Amino acid sequence: MKIKVFICSEDAFYCEKLVNYFNSHYYDKFQWNVYTRSDYLRQIFESNQADLILVGEELESEVQKLEPKFLEGKLWAYLAENGREQEEGRYLEKYRRADRIYRDLLDLYAKKEHVHYENMSIVSGKTAFIAFVSAGGGIGASTIACAAAKAFSQMEKVLYLNLEDLGFCGLSFAGEAKPGLDELLYAIKSRRNTLELKIESSVSRDGMGTYYFKECTNPMDLQTLSREDIRELLKAIEASKSYDKVIIDLGNGLHEKEIMVMSMANRVVMIMDHAQMAEIKLERYLKCVQAVEETKRVDIISKMCIYFNRTLKSEQLPEHILQIRINGAFPLIENGNYAGIVDRISKMELLQSIK
Repeated sequence: MKIKVFICSEDAFYCEKLVNYFNSHYYDKFQWNVYTRSDYLRQIFESNQADLILVGEELESEVQKLEPKFLEGKLWAYLAENGREQEEGRYLEKYRRADRIYRDLLDLYAKKEHVHYENMSIVSGKTAFIAFVSAGGGIGASTIACAAAKAFSQMEKVLYLNLEDLGFCGLSFAGEAKPGLDELLYAIKSRRNTLELKIESSVSRDGMGTYYFKECTNPMDLQTLSREDIRELLKAIEASKSYDKVIIDLGNGLHEKEIMVMSMANRVVMIMDHAQMAEIKLERYLKCVQAVEETKRVDIISKMCIYFNRTLKSEQLPEHILQIRINGAFPLIENGNYAGIVDRISKMELLQSIK
């Protein structure tokens, strides 16, 4: 969705040059509306149609005549000959490189309070989609995701879907030799309306009851999936009405594939550990997600919860990190192979708090 920008300025030549440049270079980011008469100011601020409002500095006295209620809650700035800031408003410098103006507009838009964007979550009344992510590699998101799938499989029909670029299921699940994701990707790309049939014929079942798709033979194939391919896959899984829960292992990516999954998931579980670098990466990750929410207008962070991994008994947990609730901590398990660690975690009651 494009950001709607309304400009009101008597400098018609400047407005024309600015809009023409942005329409040529950032056509997919902004929608422009230009007014060159001051008597449109009240209408612009009153309409609530603009995401951003830019006002020529020459109209400052006219803005001051407007009732405060029209300015409240609006994102707006003066276009000034020289950039300056004052308590009552923000002034953007007119004559400088367009890429700087572009960044300033995005910075101004980022100040908008968090709103409820389009809810793309899959809600069918039957299947819950839960995405497991981390802000850095090696933290254990895949371990917890596999353990959760095994735990939920004791009472429900659960599908484990690994969409990591280099994901591998063999250490956690062992079952029938089915084609797995290779067949699903072929069905998606060929557009032959066979995807739902391929889901049924390609899925394997672990000895403990968890359903899963074997990883792609060539890891590069998974990277060819577009956001619409991912949407089609998840919608097809939902349409089958076969599963109570779908556990999606995303790893630490933040590209179109991961963004689409998190947008569609009912819950996003963030796994982190106690290392200082993990907290720094989490903060940077969440800043990126916030930017995605603003530009694509989707909800992700509101569906997030955080679990710590590899926690010692002596370590204290905060209640929140950046306003996201901490739901608990999994202990450090020092002995055992990967499959054994997954099995031990799958028996922990803490997993039942993931809903």
